[in-house]
Amino acid sequence: MIEKLRISNLGVIKEAELDLGAGLTALTGETGAGKTMAVTSLQLLLGAKADSTKVRRGAEGAQVEGIFTVPLGSEVLDRISESGGVYDIDDDVAVVVISRHVPVSGRSRSFIGGRTVPTSVLAQIAGDLVTVHGQSDQIRLATSSQQARALDAFGGEPIAQALAVWQQTLAQLNAAEDALALFDSNARSAARERLALEALISKVDAVAPEPGEDEALKAEARLLENSESLYLALSDAAAQLSGSDAVEVSAVGSVEAAARALEEFIDDSELSELHDRLDAARIELSDISGELADRAAHTEANPERLATIYARRQELAGLRKDLAMDLDQILEEAGRARSELEDLADPVGTREKLASALAQASQASSVAGRKLHSLRVSAAKELSRFVSEELPSLALPDATFGIDVTGGANPSANGTDNVAFLLASHKGAPQAPLGQGASGGELSRIMLAVEVSLARRNNETGHTFLFDEVDSGVGGRAALSVGKRLADLASSCQVLVVTHLAQVAAYASTQAVVVKETGGESAVTEVVPVDGDSRLAELARMLSGTDSQTARAHAAELLASVDMAR
Repeated sequence: MIEKLRISNLGVIKEAELDLGAGLTALTGETGAGKTMAVTSLQLLLGAKADSTKVRRGAEGAQVEGIFTVPLGSEVLDRISESGGVYDIDDDVAVVVISRHVPVSGRSRSFIGGRTVPTSVLAQIAGDLVTVHGQSDQIRLATSSQQARALDAFGGEPIAQALAVWQQTLAQLNAAEDALALFDSNARSAARERLALEALISKVDAVAPEPGEDEALKAEARLLENSESLYLALSDAAAQLSGSDAVEVSAVGSVEAAARALEEFIDDSELSELHDRLDAARIELSDISGELADRAAHTEANPERLATIYARRQELAGLRKDLAMDLDQILEEAGRARSELEDLADPVGTREKLASALAQASQASSVAGRKLHSLRVSAAKELSRFVSEELPSLALPDATFGIDVTGGANPSANGTDNVAFLLASHKGAPQAPLGQGASGGELSRIMLAVEVSLARRNNETGHTFLFDEVDSGVGGRAALSVGKRLADLASSCQVLVVTHLAQVAAYASTQAVVVKETGGESAVTEVVPVDGDSRLAELARMLSGTDSQTARAHAAELLASVDMAR
C-alpha cells in the first residue's frame, strides 16, 4: 500500500504531502481546488504519459513520489531487484520509493528504488500495486486478458491447479507436434541419410577399431623394435643386483654384508631396527633381481608379431584418413549412426509412434482445457451473481451484469477461453462488453461492485485502489451504499476515493481536504488532513455548502449513522 504521497509543482499544487494509512481514505474539497491533480499524480506513478503542460507555472519541473510498503515474498520485489532497484526491510514489509520527474521540456524520468527505469517497467511494477478506477480511465479489468486473470483469481486454487495442468499438457502437445512435423519434413531425405549412415557403419565395422587400440599397439611395437637393447638392459640390471661373472660386487651382497656387520650390536634397539631394514632391503632387491632376470629370459625378437602390428596400425591410419577423424571420434560417430539408423530403418513404425504420441497429447490437452473451461464457467456464474447483488444498492437498479466464457480461442498459456465482462446499463438494453454504453460514473460504480465481489473471495492484502468520482450521479441512500461498499473493500485493502459526497466521505477512516488558496499572482493548493471539528466542518460544507450549526448537526448525525452501519 501507499504510506506517503508527495507532490511538487504539479498543476495548482506547489507542495503537498499526504500520509496514507490502511483502510479507506477520502479526498475531498471544493470543485476546482485540485482534487484531479491527486489522481494525476498517482497515474504518473503508474506510468501514465507525462504532460509537461501540467507542470506548475514558473517551475522547471514537477515531481511525484510515493513510498510503498510491499509484503515480503511478493513477486513485485523480484521485478524491482531485476530492474536494479533497492528497498529497505522494515519488520515484515519492504519499503519501496517510486518517483516520477516531469520537466517543462524534455523526457520525463521514472525511478524505482533509486534506479532509473523505463516508463514501461514502471507501469508493469507499480501497476501491480495500485488499481485506478476513474471517470475516463479504467485501468484494471479493461482487457479480456485482465478480466480472465480476475476471474481465475476469483476461482482460487481449483482454477490455478487446472491452469497449471493445462499449461503442462499444452507444452507436451506442442512438443509432439514439433516432433512429428520435423519427422515429416525430413522424410524425403531419410533414404539418402540412411545410405550414408550404413556406409559409415560398414567402413568402421570393416576395420573394427577398439578404444585405445592404436596407442597400445604403438607401445608394444616400441618394445619389439628394441628387444635386443631391452634384453641387455634387463640382464645388466639383474646382474648389478645379484652379481655375475662381470659383476664382482652385487647390490644384494653389499646389503647382506652391511647387515652382518651390525649383527653383534642388535641388542641396541636403534641398531636392531636398522639391521631389520637392511635385511628387508636385501629381500626386496633379490625379488626385483629375479623379476628382471625372468623378463630378460622371455625377451626375444618377434618379427612376425611386429609385422602384424605394423599392418594393423596402417589399417587404422587408413580409416582415420578416410573419415578425417581420430579413433575416438570415429567410434562416437559410429555409435550415433547406429542409433539414428534404428529410427530410419522403420520409418512407418517411427511415424506411427510419433502420431500416437501426438494423439495422446492432444487428448490430454482437450481434457485439461474442458476442465479449465468448466471451472471458469462456474466461477463466472458466481462472480456475476455477487456483482449483480451489489448493483441495486449502487444506484444501478436496472443494470444487469454477466460474464461470458466462450471456448474456441487459439490455444495459449491461458487456455482456449475468451472471457468478457458484459453489462446492460438499463432495462431492455442488450449486454455489451464492459465500457461500452455506460457513463464514466456508472462504469466506476460497476468496477466498485466487481472489486468488492472479488474481495469477498480473495484477500488482496496490501493492494491499493483509487476510485475517482465513483459517486457521480448518485446521492442520498445510494451514496451511503457506495460509501459502505468502499469501506467493505477497505477492510482488506487500501482504498482511496476522490468524492464530493459527504455520505461517502463519512465512511472513511481518514479524510484529507484539497484546499486552494488564492493570493498574489498565483493560487496554491494544499492537501490538509482533517479530523474532529475540522472534519465535521468539511462534511457540513459538503452537505449544505456552508459551515452552519445546522449543517454541522447534520454532519454529526451522518457520522453517527455511519458508525452504527459499520
